[in-house]
Order: sequence, then C-alpha cells, then structure tokens
Amino acid sequence: MPTHFIRRFQGDERGTATVESLLWMPLFFYLFVLITDVSFIFYGKAEALRIIQDGNRAYSVNSLETDTETSAYIKSRLVALAPASEVTTSVVNGVIITTATMQASDLMAVGSIPTFVDTEISITSQHYMEN
Repeated sequence: MPTHFIRRFQGDERGTATVESLLWMPLFFYLFVLITDVSFIFYGKAEALRIIQDGNRAYSVNSLETDTETSAYIKSRLVALAPASEVTTSVVNGVIITTATMQASDLMAVGSIPTFVDTEISITSQHYMEN
C-alpha cells in the first residue's frame, strides 16, 4: 500500500509551479530591494546637486557673503539628506566651486549592497560669480 502512494505522489505534477515560485521569490525580493537602494542613491545625488547649486547661486548674487557661510548654508540643508556630509566652497578666478562628500549608506533605504555601505560619494558644482 505505501508503494501505491509513492508512485502516485511521484507522478503527480500539481503544485510544482507553486514550489518553484517559492524558490524564486527571495531572489526577486532581493532584486527589488537592490533596485530600490540604487534608486535612492541616484535620487540623493540629484537632490544634493540641487542643494549645492542653490547655495552657489545664493553666493553668486551676494545673498551669502563668504565661502564659510556658503558651506554652512549648504551643509545645513544636506543634513536632512546625509547627516555625515562634508562641504567645501572656494572661489577660483571668479568661479564658485563647491564639493560635498557623503556616505552612500546615508542615501540607501535598506543597505542591501554591502559594497556600497562604505563608499563615499562626491558631488561638485561650479557657478560663475555675477558681481
């Protein structure tokens, strides 16, 4: 009698798609989380660039008066995005050059990419002085 059940179980293919989908589900979930983390990094870079350009523009039209004041202004806005960010601003030959560095882990939602956790992202923007 047990051999009858074994033969019947061996030949029955119902439910195989369910088992296969359960085996593939973790891979698809990890891929989705990976895409989310990379998207957050790109979004964070774009947002940081906008903040840096706004600070450079304010310095260009004399709303901000010194390199230090401009760096502090930009850093105060980057803190919400990346708390450990560093900002440097300088003027060379009438061009405002601002560089911000931040950890990729500050921009990621989940941290699914161990290689990027210690990666430092650097964003530089230049703007002509208008006065």
